[in-house]
Amino acid sequence: MNMINIGSGTVVSKKLQYTYAEVMDITSNFELVIGRGGFGSVYCGQMKDGNKVAVKMLSSSSTQGPKEFRTE
Repeated sequence: MNMINIGSGTVVSKKLQYTYAEVMDITSNFELVIGRGGFGSVYCGQMKDGNKVAVKMLSSSSTQGPKEFRTE
């Protein structure tokens, strides 16, 4: 089990990788953009248990590498 610190709370997740289809479902087909960065866009999503999440999507034109993407 993986633990991820988010702000003042901790989210426990059994899974850190999701298929593209799962991410499409979580983000309602990338409907709501909540931010943009050097790596690409950030989307609002909701897990099946009701927890809200932010989903980063790496843009193919991003000037940042995988290390910066994970750090951000």
